[in-house]
Amino acid sequence: MAETSREPEPAEGAFWSWVGFWVQFFVLGLFVVIGAFAASECRGPGDYVSGMLLIFVALALAFLRLKRWFDGGASGWGNFLFVDDMKNLTVTIPIFAVIGLAGLFIARAWPFGSLHYGGLGLFVVSGVIIFLDIERVFDRLNSPAR
Repeated sequence: MAETSREPEPAEGAFWSWVGFWVQFFVLGLFVVIGAFAASECRGPGDYVSGMLLIFVALALAFLRLKRWFDGGASGWGNFLFVDDMKNLTVTIPIFAVIGLAGLFIARAWPFGSLHYGGLGLFVVSGVIIFLDIERVFDRLNSPAR
């Protein structure tokens, strides 16, 4: 078993680090509850599916974040979500472009309701992830301390 050594932090910094770590799980738990309410209401087309997807994605993110913390990985969301090099960027851009286009097709198939808004949200989030990945890779390439 490999153990990682962490340098001790001042008490105030350690407290806010601890609070920040647990707030992310509180927010993800809140998304699980919102998804459960959306799935149980089922007022419009796709409400059940959207609610269940929100539940599963929030739970998966919580477990992945917890696993990364136990493995001793970097704790930031940027290190968790974004790529660092050009090789991974060439794979990430087409994948998220296809996901964004799928979101547009989903939004077109349901002209109203939660699946319409979910599809539009998928398109917007995919575009934001693509641009943030591009920014991160080129910032790392242009930084003097490579």
